[in-house]
Amino acid sequence: MKKIRFFVLQAAAIILLASASFLKASAQDEGEVSYQTFYDQLSPYGQWVYDPQYGNVWVPDVGSDFRPYGNEGHWVMTDYGNTWVSDYPWGWAPFHYGRWTYNDYYGWIWVPGYEWAPAWVSWRNGGGYYGWAPLSPGLTVSIGYSCPVDWWVFIQPQYMYRPDYYHYWGGPHETVNIYNRTTVITHVYVDNRTHATYFSGPRASEIQAVTHRTVPVYRVNTASRPGSPSVRGNSLNIYRPAVNRSTIASARPANVVRAPQAIGAARPTTAHTSAPPFHAAMQHPSTLQHMPAPSAATNSHTIGQPAHMPQTAPAAARQTQQQNRPQQHSQPMQQQRSQPQIQQNRPQPQVSHQQAQPQRTQPQMQQPQRQPQMQQPQRMQAPPQQHMQAPPRMEAPREEPHGEGGRR
Repeated sequence: MKKIRFFVLQAAAIILLASASFLKASAQDEGEVSYQTFYDQLSPYGQWVYDPQYGNVWVPDVGSDFRPYGNEGHWVMTDYGNTWVSDYPWGWAPFHYGRWTYNDYYGWIWVPGYEWAPAWVSWRNGGGYYGWAPLSPGLTVSIGYSCPVDWWVFIQPQYMYRPDYYHYWGGPHETVNIYNRTTVITHVYVDNRTHATYFSGPRASEIQAVTHRTVPVYRVNTASRPGSPSVRGNSLNIYRPAVNRSTIASARPANVVRAPQAIGAARPTTAHTSAPPFHAAMQHPSTLQHMPAPSAATNSHTIGQPAHMPQTAPAAARQTQQQNRPQQHSQPMQQQRSQPQIQQNRPQPQVSHQQAQPQRTQPQMQQPQRQPQMQQPQRMQAPPQQHMQAPPRMEAPREEPHGEGGRR
């Protein structure tokens, strides 16, 4: 029996070691990168901006018709759900990590994140349409997601997986009417690899039931270097490294400018006939206020969460008062502490008869009770002329009080 138990325990140990080696090898195959990778890889394709609320964000250098998950790419069905395949060389990052928001001055803005997903969007369907919209910063996967209506793109299911589906979209003016006829798709997927939770969108079976066409499901392979995803055979090759969260505080953009305007909350899109104002400023870097790269500790929050809210004037005033209060209380305490030092130092010159002066003895006669530590209070009351004779007369009564009195 002992031998059997020994062999069983030995076999279990071997299995555990093999599993650990397999997991370690898998992690090495998928790769792990620093948070700095986002800053370095995206700098050639846009401008990093430091915003007091969101920290370091990225504005892509794109045309006025750009919208996340709206053009220059298409959808494919994978074993992770509906996955966005971008045509941009930088598309591996902003469409699979972080969140997007819109501002009239900047256009579309990307807030970095460290969790990978096939797409960070919300889904709806109804009235013969399927639609999606990018998740904005500060929001996680929830059924009650709300964003400006014109962020949504609605497509009929037969065009959804076409590379040129964008041509079948009616535009923002048609979105409002369709939106009111749709409801949220609540399919949620939990990635066992990263433990990220996201909306996976409509299932392949649902699209097939409507279109009566087979929806191919691709297997996701991890590419070894950044770049645009590519479909080969029945596989989707995409760069999707795990991000080391411990590097967030030390990473920072090499080229970052101070936000000319606060980004603020998400806003409806604006149909620009030309590039947004900030895009025009990007073409003239001298007009932007470049700043030393701030620490990415401002981005060391849960992605999508604002780094810190701007401080209002009343809050700033309260903070200033709190900073000043200790200084106001410390001044009288220092004065009180200095008084005993002055009182202790003043009697020392009085020991010498040559340095004794009448005006210096007055404060000592007025404050005899403030010096309980003084062992000779009567010396302070004696006039300067009798100061040298006082010690022998005071010592005699202390040693023989009755004898001295009997002689008198």
